[in-house]
Amino acid sequence: MVIISRYYGMRTKFKIVSIVFALFVFVLFVSFETFTRERVNWDFIQKVGGIKTETPMETEDGYYLPVICNVSGLDSVTIKPTYLNSALSCLKIKSTMNGNVIHLKVIAGLALTKKSNCNCKAVRVGDLAPGSYTVYYGDESSFEHPIGKFTIE
Repeated sequence: MVIISRYYGMRTKFKIVSIVFALFVFVLFVSFETFTRERVNWDFIQKVGGIKTETPMETEDGYYLPVICNVSGLDSVTIKPTYLNSALSCLKIKSTMNGNVIHLKVIAGLALTKKSNCNCKAVRVGDLAPGSYTVYYGDESSFEHPIGKFTIE
């Protein structure tokens, strides 16, 4: 009986240690990904070759605005790149809209999986009313860096 109770006691301890270890690894992974993300500034965008937008695509979800930017510095989008970043990927693009003005910000981080890509993708801008729109890079208060214009008819 003593041997059986020790066996189950050791088994329970092993399960607890395994669960604690798994939680520790998970927290470490989430922290690493969170701390390696950063909103890149205009100088960085210029060093990796620039950024521009194309004509939005209408879907059943609303409009998606294609964003052309390669955070690795391997492509010349609007300017010749002067900086090379093979470990970075474009994680996402944040967009804010105020009237007919759209502001974009690129969030970049370390490429952790094979699915990570250094090219930015289209960003959802929602339903757009007919009119002319201007797209800027940076915060809502920044109008220094226009990166695109388009018209919805």
